[in-house]
Amino acid sequence: MLKSPEILVPVDFSPCSVNALRVAIGMAGPDGDLTLLHAIDEQFVSDAVSAALGTAEEIRSRLREQAEANFTNILEGLETEQVNIERMIVVGAPFLEILKIARDLDLQAGVARCRWQRHRIGGKRPPPNGTENDPTNETNCDHTR
Repeated sequence: MLKSPEILVPVDFSPCSVNALRVAIGMAGPDGDLTLLHAIDEQFVSDAVSAALGTAEEIRSRLREQAEANFTNILEGLETEQVNIERMIVVGAPFLEILKIARDLDLQAGVARCRWQRHRIGGKRPPPNGTENDPTNETNCDHTR
């Protein structure tokens, strides 16, 4: 398996992103560094404020607390070996935040992600792959590009 000392893993806490995390842990190897990144979608926050669900700050705070709890839950069930794991939570447009953090960390390549996520950005589901047209199906995950 390809090994990399530094890997950025965008996480939305879906089964597919948890699978990507498992693969990234294996790729990082002993003493590797993983940065887990969760992006709070600012457009979602804006829509929630418009729906009178709270102030922007209250909604961001609740989403941040939920993300911290989700990070703890997914990491409890994983064997992280000797991998150093940093958690990051940012607010903005998720795709742009991922690119900015990758640039800031000066990563050359190796962002673990789910194939479905690329399609979700455009609002489309992935085409059938001959097994099951389910975005959480492990066969729809492409963890190495």
